[in-house]
Amino acid sequence: MKSKQLVLTALLLAMCIVFQSLKGISVYLTGSAVNALLVMATLAVGTSSGVFIAVITPVIAYFMGQTPILQIIPMMVIVIMLGNLTLVLLASKGKKEKLLAWLALGAILKAVVLWLLVWYAVLPFFGGGVPEKMVGVVKATFSITQFITAAIGCAIAFIVHARIKYLYLTEQKN
Repeated sequence: MKSKQLVLTALLLAMCIVFQSLKGISVYLTGSAVNALLVMATLAVGTSSGVFIAVITPVIAYFMGQTPILQIIPMMVIVIMLGNLTLVLLASKGKKEKLLAWLALGAILKAVVLWLLVWYAVLPFFGGGVPEKMVGVVKATFSITQFITAAIGCAIAFIVHARIKYLYLTEQKN
């Protein structure tokens, strides 16, 4: 990575950490912001930046200790990484054309990946320590909630990216 890319990646990661620390406010705020930053890193800095942030943010969330399910089932860190990577890689596919369609597909497939892994692998095989009252919340969080936050994040990233691209092109003409 070039130094400019490294600095931008570090800045976007720092923003993710700030939003992750606000998890107590709303998962919709935190999740949407982190998803938007994942997509922005991919579109503005490059796929390697998006991949790095997609992989490191669940590890940071685990060590911050603000997500109870990660403390009960540490394997969820890998599951979240895979969901994030799904979103980042599909956003990367849309850099050249049909960005909105790729982002929509990314939001859907991120939720599907998380849903399949949580419902059919993690909870059945590793979820013995999850209190019965929490199972329904975990299932909802890693399916519909993930879709909603990914969709909101993608919409924010799309709007911001379009605006930045417009400003950049306008600046180039002057």
